[in-house]
Amino acid sequence: MDNSRFAPVSADHPLRKSVWIWPEGYMYLQNHFAQFRYDFELEKIPGSAPFFITADKSYRLYINGKYVCRGPARGYQSHWPFDEIDVKKFLNGGHNWISIEGYTPGISTFQYLHHTKAGMICAAKWGKFEIHSNPKTWTMRRSDAYRIDTARLSLQLDFQEDFDTAKDDRAWIYSAKAPAGWRAEYFPHGHSVLSTPFGQPPYNDVEPRGIPMLREGLIAPAELTSLGIGLCGGEYKSCKNISWHFIDNEFSSVKSWEKGAAVKSISGKDSMEVLIAPAGVGKFSAITFDVGKFAVGNLIVEIENATGGEILDFHYFQCLRKGIPEFVKPGDGCLVALANRIRPAKGKTYHEFYHIIGGRHFTLIARDLTKSIKIKLSLRTSYYPFTMKGDFKCSDKVLNEIYAISRHTQQICSIDAYVDTPWREQAQWWGDARVQVKNTFYIDGDARLLARGIHSIAGQRAPQGLTYGHAPTSSGWCILPDFSLTWILTIWDYYWQTGDLNVFHEQHSRIKEVLAYFELPEVRDNNGLLVYDPRFWLFEDWSTLPKEKVPTFLNLWHLVTLEHYAKLLKAAGKKSEFKKRRAEISCRRKLIEENLFDKSTGFFCACLDENGKQSGEASVHDQVMALMLNLKPEYHKNMIEKRILPYLKCEKAAWPVPSAFWATYVLETMGERGYAKESIDFIREKWMPMLSTGTTWEGFEWEEPAGGSCSHAWTAHPSFHLVNMLVGLRQLDLAWREIEFAPVFVEGIDFAEATIPSPKGTVRAKWKRSANKIEAEIEIPSGVKLQVKLPGVNKTISKAGKYRFAV
Repeated sequence: MDNSRFAPVSADHPLRKSVWIWPEGYMYLQNHFAQFRYDFELEKIPGSAPFFITADKSYRLYINGKYVCRGPARGYQSHWPFDEIDVKKFLNGGHNWISIEGYTPGISTFQYLHHTKAGMICAAKWGKFEIHSNPKTWTMRRSDAYRIDTARLSLQLDFQEDFDTAKDDRAWIYSAKAPAGWRAEYFPHGHSVLSTPFGQPPYNDVEPRGIPMLREGLIAPAELTSLGIGLCGGEYKSCKNISWHFIDNEFSSVKSWEKGAAVKSISGKDSMEVLIAPAGVGKFSAITFDVGKFAVGNLIVEIENATGGEILDFHYFQCLRKGIPEFVKPGDGCLVALANRIRPAKGKTYHEFYHIIGGRHFTLIARDLTKSIKIKLSLRTSYYPFTMKGDFKCSDKVLNEIYAISRHTQQICSIDAYVDTPWREQAQWWGDARVQVKNTFYIDGDARLLARGIHSIAGQRAPQGLTYGHAPTSSGWCILPDFSLTWILTIWDYYWQTGDLNVFHEQHSRIKEVLAYFELPEVRDNNGLLVYDPRFWLFEDWSTLPKEKVPTFLNLWHLVTLEHYAKLLKAAGKKSEFKKRRAEISCRRKLIEENLFDKSTGFFCACLDENGKQSGEASVHDQVMALMLNLKPEYHKNMIEKRILPYLKCEKAAWPVPSAFWATYVLETMGERGYAKESIDFIREKWMPMLSTGTTWEGFEWEEPAGGSCSHAWTAHPSFHLVNMLVGLRQLDLAWREIEFAPVFVEGIDFAEATIPSPKGTVRAKWKRSANKIEAEIEIPSGVKLQVKLPGVNKTISKAGKYRFAV
């Protein structure tokens, strides 16, 4: 493990001399915003200034009043991740100050496990000058500007923010003058423990985050889309759930909506300024903003001319295609309640909301205005810093747009982890992640987020050895045996992309724990086939796949996993284990063919019922996996013609069909077998509706008021299918040592081209129709063997360079 990017810090690391600090210690931690300040003098600015910092759960760092970053990556307290930032450009000779905002929800969520503790720890060693977090040298307090008892943003996320700027003008961040009168503990609550020594549980150790810091920047809303006037209702000043109160009590009071042009606005490079006319006491103006495309970040609000009696609420939406608010019904859609509140002080106010939220639209509810106020709005975006060097385009405008929204959706679903959606959940669902990984390899080539995710998923273990479906998580019902298998497959994916076996070696014992679950007597029938375990969520796909006694899907997915695990064992030189697994694979292939294949139909059946009889309608999924595994090859033609092709032709079916998520396995399998035209037609028809939101959806259908997501990267897989099929670029060997150039010249498409940032270097390929021929070109870097498969051309090339062909 010492070679791991996540290895514990060395014995002389500066953090080991620091202590974890937190105002109020471990008391009263729910929805807790902490503030830290440290003032110091520097004789001269160092040549480099590495600053080490982390907080449980999170932090935002400012130096000399300038924003630096947020962090850390999600993790586990026993080996909590820390960040290293070179802060040289933020330092001054002479007086300096560090300001840190810290946050803990005080509960566990779908991104975080709480251990009745919170803390911030930081350190620096610049020559002889050192900084160490310590309650004796740092000033800290709990912010009383944030209301504690707000509602959750959703079932999966933290709490809504309700901030009173009269109680905190943020001078402790922006002023060189050190704050006075802060107290680290709230004495009526009793004695507080303000610090935790390095190494004391739950903070046994720390580890590097292993991935780059987020790329952050400022953007402005693109336009105003609507204006409505309504009546404030109920206990609007004191409601705990800002979102649901508005929906239940006030939204219907808006009788008409005007165009957003009715509001005076000035657009700048990274902000928009609006002038809001007074609607009067007891009334509100609802103004909806379009960011231009789906974005992830936190709003920054600057207010002028406030009386101090106004209330400003912000409601966040994925996408409003009509530009008018449409809310998810309270209680639906994972209890989504995405809203925050700011209570402006008199005069000028500057505030930056803390939590990052994903969406394209937001509605400002400006309440109790008795005179016009000026508001400047910016969004500080937060993304994983992909370079996005991969690209694709062709002569089909619709396919280009599908590629563009797939690429964009992958970016917004990549933060400190691959997340299912940055909207309601931000959870690291690992079935989703496997699709996102391949998207990433074609768009960017970066494998670090995958390595971090594999490490993270391994860290939360069910008693039976399984991983959780996403992690870290508070949800005990999110243990998915099939996603545990997918986790093993992603270790293969990492090796296939990079040629690096370190992740496999680090996780090998954990892999064996997962596979041991599938060998337990209680999860096998008398023949040894895997059975449905009602203790866990057998997901498989958002489809009508049966969950009866012996699910064929589970048995086939398990076999797919064993095949890839055996390849890893062989690559790692584990000969005896490889031999054992190959024998097991041979046995299970025979077992599955003998028991789950229906000769009368030529399909693998859906499942075996309680009596051991074949049951259910044969699914598309199971026939696709039969092709992947080369089971019953003499029946593949039947499977393709009677199950898989009807699916690609969008024919109505009486059997289980793949969702937009699992469609990736269909498209990959059929693309490899020469069904590019059918696959491209399928992508065009099914993804074209998604162009209306500029993102790929959770399913093939989506409507604004529904609780489903229109920002799901598990459906962004056209980002590589289009490259594979139309441009014909495919990886054939480990770490892209060998590739294929075998484009399919689909009728109606006149040219196609792509760029792939492979580990060996950039691969570029293109083709175009010209008169009565097709001109093709490919450029490969050194270390890559190329297999060219074009009409009349079948050759191998091993030398770097650019090659042209006319066919």
